[in-house]
Parts: sequence; structure tokens; C-alpha cells
Amino acid sequence: MVKKLIMIMMLCASSAAATDIIQFKNGMTFNHKLHQTEKVGKCYVCHDNIQVSKDEKNITTTEPGKIQGFGKEWSHKYCTDCHELFGEGPTACNDCHHKKVI
Repeated sequence: MVKKLIMIMMLCASSAAATDIIQFKNGMTFNHKLHQTEKVGKCYVCHDNIQVSKDEKNITTTEPGKIQGFGKEWSHKYCTDCHELFGEGPTACNDCHHKKVI
């Protein structure tokens, strides 16, 4: 269910269509626009269903937001590895995962 929600929320058909901040059920937030414009810059780094023209000016997709295999293992590997590689962004468990206040 979380995987389906993530796929729906992460639209990457074009830069203008992306949600700025995505709030996850477990308290995590993800600034999609920041990653899209200042950090990663290329949709196909994370999204595997993106087709990019040779001049990189035209980006199309058949399933907006889909990241093949996205979930706990994917994000722990790719997000954390990228953050560690570039020396910025959360890398420790409690940097992303916050206890829910009841």
C-alpha cells in the first residue's frame, strides 16, 4: 500500500508536474523539487521508466513516478549511498525516521 502511494505521489512526467514536498506515513519527508533541480537534476537517475532524448531536452514516461523496486531496501541503499557520496543529506536512521507523537 505504501509503495502504491509513493508511486502516485512522485510524478515525474515533467519538471512542472512534480510535487515539491512528499510526506510519508512514517514521518519522513522528501523534497522532490530540490532533488530534481539542485541535487540530482536528472529524473532517470532514480526513475527507471524515463525516456530522454539525445539532447536531454525531452523527457517522457509511461508511468509517472514509478521507481522499479522502490521501498525500504531501495531507499536505504540508493538514497543513503548518494547522501554519503556527496556528503549531504540524511544518512542516520533518525535523520529520516521520526517517532510518531501520539
